[in-house]
Amino acid sequence: MSAGEITVTEIKSAIELAMERTKGLQLSSEERKKIKEEEIIAKAQGLVNRFLQVDFHLRDMEKELAKFDPDQRGHLEQLIFYYLVEAIHFDKENDLVFQGIEAYRKGSLKSISPIRKLIENYQENNRKEYQKITEELLNKFKSLGISGTAVLPKVDGSREWKDALSQLKPGYEDQLRTLKRELHEG
Repeated sequence: MSAGEITVTEIKSAIELAMERTKGLQLSSEERKKIKEEEIIAKAQGLVNRFLQVDFHLRDMEKELAKFDPDQRGHLEQLIFYYLVEAIHFDKENDLVFQGIEAYRKGSLKSISPIRKLIENYQENNRKEYQKITEELLNKFKSLGISGTAVLPKVDGSREWKDALSQLKPGYEDQLRTLKRELHEG
């Protein structure tokens, strides 16, 4: 055995020594509360992620929540609602998110309606802008002598599209943040 090798016995001894040194240490009540809170947050995030990946249905979430005492369950439901609201985005389908929000806060359909309208408005303006950029790029190619039915510009990676999004998205994102905040508070 060379000088740099560590034996299994030495590793066991080091572990035993560490265990002896930490034997009397205990977590304070504040540390235990913090760990418990982190566990609940992780559980809520996990449940929401599974739900949004269509791996988990609302009834499955209810079964999971039934395992917790009423205080923890209430806290978990608040966190689930929070993460569902935060999952609302312009560039994806939000129906499942809205279904979950309504399940965890009855009567929230009234608050969801303006968010749906804002998203629809954004998506419509996004489509129009995309079409406009497509036409601009086609005209640019045409001016260079490149044309025909096989010519399809790559709009998504273009500077023109990035510029258009940088003009379009911020105003909508501000409105969405406001509506999300109202939903959280409502």
